[in-house]
Amino acid sequence: MITDTPAVVRRQFTLTALVLPAIVSLVSLIVQGILLPQLPETIATHWAWNGTPDGVGPAWTMLLTTLLIGLGIPAAIFAMGRSGLRRGDHGAGYRSLGAVALSVAVLIGGLGVATLGIQLGRTDAAATLPPLLLPGVLVAALAAGIVGWMLQPHVPWQPTASSSSADVPVRPGERVVWLQGVSLARGGIVVLSIALMIGVAVGVPVVLLADPAASWVSLGVVVLLVMILVTTVRFHIRVDPDGLTAVSAVGWPRIHVPIADVAAAEVVEVSPMGEFGGWGIRWSSQGKGLVLRTGEGVRVQRRDGRTLTVTVDDAATAAGLLNAYASLTPGPRRD
Repeated sequence: MITDTPAVVRRQFTLTALVLPAIVSLVSLIVQGILLPQLPETIATHWAWNGTPDGVGPAWTMLLTTLLIGLGIPAAIFAMGRSGLRRGDHGAGYRSLGAVALSVAVLIGGLGVATLGIQLGRTDAAATLPPLLLPGVLVAALAAGIVGWMLQPHVPWQPTASSSSADVPVRPGERVVWLQGVSLARGGIVVLSIALMIGVAVGVPVVLLADPAASWVSLGVVVLLVMILVTTVRFHIRVDPDGLTAVSAVGWPRIHVPIADVAAAEVVEVSPMGEFGGWGIRWSSQGKGLVLRTGEGVRVQRRDGRTLTVTVDDAATAAGLLNAYASLTPGPRRD
């Protein structure tokens, strides 16, 4: 029986998401450093489906990849989960993140060692990829993820009980508008920024040294990360006779729940990681969410059973106004 749930969850998450990935990456870097003098200056770094090399680069590229991705991604994952765990959050989202962190470290570290190992003693970058190498590393990474999942305790998240919405009297034909803005929490900005920096750091060598196809893929990843960061930093929330609307500060994406679809609205306390597994526009067993920070939010129950949760200040007024307009809108209501 777990006597101190928050402490156990934090300790095991730290072990799985940071300590073990750091050990795996360090061992991989040491092994790669030992192999480096026995390799040609330029090695194969990517292979086509038939096992022939179609991308080359300096031998040290694999060490850089292991450091930036194999260690960088677990570090970013740990940073993303740390603040919530310190507040006492828990749930399958944190457990999954820890498992992913360890799996990524084994995958990247294993690929780095294997890539250098098959090219020992060569004088060119024409090494053929053994057919079982990639499947073997993938199986090892999957096994590491399973181990990471099992190392952490099973403590399901229990959503916080709802609070009462405000009483907002609205007469038929009267137009009342409620406006509020919500910004991405500092933890979310830090994590997305770290992911962007890792993407840029990895993408620059790929663009300069790899084949055109890999360069375009790398640039695409960086552009995608930039778009996610820019479009997620801030949203404007509006409640009026038309329903609830949430629009990014840059104009996209846009989320709208027509008032005719609103069955009820309530105030809830939201844990982004515990309930939704992260920040931004998310989907989980709790429904769809626009979760930019921890704390109060408005949860809209739609007539078809779906829900939308939006973290925002003064959620009681937003929920009260939605309920007031929904009561004036013809159509069946859910109890």
